[in-house]
Amino acid sequence: MSGHPDWAYAAALTQVPGCGSTTAFRLLVLHEPREAYERALAEAASHGANAQGDAVGMMRERCEGSGVGVAWVRGPGFPLVIAAGPGPCGVFFFRGDAELFVGRRVGIVGTRTPTPSGVYTAREIGEGLSRAGVHVVSGLAKGIDGAAHDGVRAAVESSATTGRAIAVVGSGLDVVYPRTNAALWEWVAHHGLLISEHPPGATAEAHHFPRRNRLIAALSEVVVVVESRESGGSMSTVRHAIERQRDVLAVPGSPRVVSAAGTNLLIQQGCGAVTSAADILSVLALDHRHIDVVSRDERTPPDPRDVGVLEACSHGPVTLDQLMIATACTLADLALSLGRLEATGWVVEEAGWWEALLLRRGRHKDECIS
Repeated sequence: MSGHPDWAYAAALTQVPGCGSTTAFRLLVLHEPREAYERALAEAASHGANAQGDAVGMMRERCEGSGVGVAWVRGPGFPLVIAAGPGPCGVFFFRGDAELFVGRRVGIVGTRTPTPSGVYTAREIGEGLSRAGVHVVSGLAKGIDGAAHDGVRAAVESSATTGRAIAVVGSGLDVVYPRTNAALWEWVAHHGLLISEHPPGATAEAHHFPRRNRLIAALSEVVVVVESRESGGSMSTVRHAIERQRDVLAVPGSPRVVSAAGTNLLIQQGCGAVTSAADILSVLALDHRHIDVVSRDERTPPDPRDVGVLEACSHGPVTLDQLMIATACTLADLALSLGRLEATGWVVEEAGWWEALLLRRGRHKDECIS
């Protein structure tokens, strides 16, 4: 397993049996990618599962052959917004311009079976936001998602606008889904940014999309629902957005149209009503809470003697007694480790409970150290 770059180990981590996104996140915060991968392999082996022979080499070859980049938490340019909050993402794959993470971003979501009016509205809003220099985040699905990004394409192709499309998809970046959006998919890859938590070759599975929705919500400063049924998939994105304290806006629709039932309900429940890109830009101008920062954790790496203690604190709050059992440390050694970790900002204590601070807020890309 030697001779491969860090990103190849981070990518291969997504293929280790039993290593989900939360586990990958925790391992990559605490360890360099190669060690994180080796630890995940050891854990999988202890449960009777094994990875393929040269999984790292095969993943490297697949990514390089598909023109796919890999980003991992604490790696260069990783966006803090998808690592902070519930269900953190530790690794993702991308095609396109990763610099788009630092721009203003609005999510547009909705039903896969919209009315002609919904398609027109989504396209018009996407185009208007793009012309204003705002990036449009969506899932590149049929219906509202595709219409919003088609609006961005119209703006980009007709003017020198800076707003681009950011698409979060539920398959590998070399597996186009849905096939009807193949041309738009390739256009976004060349003129915007495609991202996925799934490695090249991964097919679109039903359970991928709810988790994809949390990334759409995390990347968006504001989420706009154009048309949605009351139980539509876009409501999953709404729940993730609210959980992350994002503003949710909705386009009102006719009470006689089933595909507007969800958006009308959102407005009844207090979400802002919007009918144009100008309405959304007004909200965005007043809210700068979620402008992306690039995760640049400048803490001193934990002392090797303290890594075991830090790992024991990384699953949730624990007491000293629990830490002594988990680490087999004496009370004196444990106290020294916790003191070093607390002094360097890796753990925090509250009312006798200790918890790891796996991610510390970074600075905006252009922010200077004060």
